[in-house]
Amino acid sequence: MNLCNDCFLRLFSRRVDKIVKRYMPKQGIWVALSGGKDSMALLHYLWEREYEVTAYHINLGIGDYSNRMEKMIRDYTTNLGIELVITNLRKEYGFSIGDIRKKPCSACGTVKRYLMNKVPRENGAQILATGHNMDDFLEFFTKNMLGKNYSWNRKLVPYLPAEHPKLLPKIRPFYLVGDREIEIYARIKNIVYSEEKCPLAKFSGWKEIFYEIEKKKKDFRYQMIRSVWDMSSFFPEERVKLRECKICGEPTSRDICAFCTLREKYTKDDQKF
Repeated sequence: MNLCNDCFLRLFSRRVDKIVKRYMPKQGIWVALSGGKDSMALLHYLWEREYEVTAYHINLGIGDYSNRMEKMIRDYTTNLGIELVITNLRKEYGFSIGDIRKKPCSACGTVKRYLMNKVPRENGAQILATGHNMDDFLEFFTKNMLGKNYSWNRKLVPYLPAEHPKLLPKIRPFYLVGDREIEIYARIKNIVYSEEKCPLAKFSGWKEIFYEIEKKKKDFRYQMIRSVWDMSSFFPEERVKLRECKICGEPTSRDICAFCTLREKYTKDDQKF
């Protein structure tokens, strides 16, 4: 759609507020920040609406890239007057994603899921907000269907309640807006963010395919994500019994959680727990 700035912002806010007003508490909100446009725009959106937010960033130890992201996030949150909590993976846990050569993206996901639950929860958070957007979930859905991982689609929703006393509920306020909408929003609001891609990330190409479809089928992405949301409850439920890790006590489906397994493998002997 061709919209002026004011009309665009109204449409953007209407779609985001469908999620925020339905699921978001006013207090105890922690926002996970990577430094990219999605998370930085989400922080600004909630700050502008006077939600009580705490910013959380993990320095993953991916060379100078991670240090640049940390500095930018420190500067921006200071300018907004928002409390920032940072976990330095190497300093606090003895290893970094930069140490991992085989499947670093998988290890990064494990680290983020673990720390983005543990650290906010231990500091009084009620909910964790992430910048995942409509295009992310359309990509997840497509990959799940092609890989026949149908049960994973149950979690492709804007809000995930806690499944264990030690798990935080999670909210994805940008569920109904995509990459380009967020980019426009960030530009209009003069939001500081990094356009630099993680040097370890791989290009999938799925988002570009969605936009090509939308050139011929107007509003394809929005109609599709609404369908994904509606269909989520129809997919088979994963029956996973959660227990507590024998080492750290965090929720896991195994005796030793994936994070502690990574830590044991990559931490130097003099830093092992």
